[in-house]
Amino acid sequence: MSRSEDNSDIRRLLPDQAEFPAELRAIPDPPCELYVRGAVPPAPRVAVVGSRRADEYGLALARRMGEGLAAAGVCVVSGGAGGVDTAALQGCLEAGGRAVAVLGTGVDVTYPARNRKLFERVAQRGALLSEYPPGTEGRPEHFPRRNRLVSGLSLGVVVVQAARESGSLITAREAARQGRLVMAVPGPAGHELSAGVHDLLRRGARLVESAPEALHELGLARPGEAAQERLPLTEPPPDLSPEERGLLEAIGEVEHSIDALTQHSGLPSGKVAALLFRLELLGLVSQKPGQRYARTGRSTG
Repeated sequence: MSRSEDNSDIRRLLPDQAEFPAELRAIPDPPCELYVRGAVPPAPRVAVVGSRRADEYGLALARRMGEGLAAAGVCVVSGGAGGVDTAALQGCLEAGGRAVAVLGTGVDVTYPARNRKLFERVAQRGALLSEYPPGTEGRPEHFPRRNRLVSGLSLGVVVVQAARESGSLITAREAARQGRLVMAVPGPAGHELSAGVHDLLRRGARLVESAPEALHELGLARPGEAAQERLPLTEPPPDLSPEERGLLEAIGEVEHSIDALTQHSGLPSGKVAALLFRLELLGLVSQKPGQRYARTGRSTG
């Protein structure tokens, strides 16, 4: 952790002040006070949360989610932790959007310390927010408690990669308790970081794979604009090898890099590259910008 030496720009907000977010006055366990660096952007706001241990697949999804929400004029809210939280905030800011990082420390304490520059950008484009006074170091009990503020500020919460014990599931439970919409991005079957997300989906969370889909679920899509329709996936021929079929299943319906597919499939990277080349020749996979691979869709016309 690291601390800022200049706290002159930190403001203390009480519930009866106009700048205190109205949404947080109405949650079941409202904060008695808030400390803010920057200014909380107006609604709509959507939270993007997930595992601190996210892999390349999860980080890319979170970044794209942040970018897409920002491009639609939506403020991105997250917890400022490493992994998914950081990637979502970075994507939002890189797209020129506004963000809020809700911290489990004082707003003058940077945790993780490597996020110092990111937090400075968040404060310039939105706000750092905490119910803990300046100088408060992070304690284990602080971070689960701050999650109710992440969800409380937001219309809905998108969970990207979460193990069964992930703190982001606390945010999802708080969102449900507060009447917010819970959304989850599915991951590869059997992957540890998919387990918590898939449990949420089994319990009724909305399945989303992109920012347009999240906006559609929240009723924030522009009039006449629906979530992007996905073409049915091209059916593989029956003579595919087990490794080729396994790789297609690992790709699923989102884009992946070779590194991510290597991790998910358990195959050597050279083998994955050779299999992808064969699947490209069969018209089952296409290469996207940035050397990312996706399943192809068959025409419905």
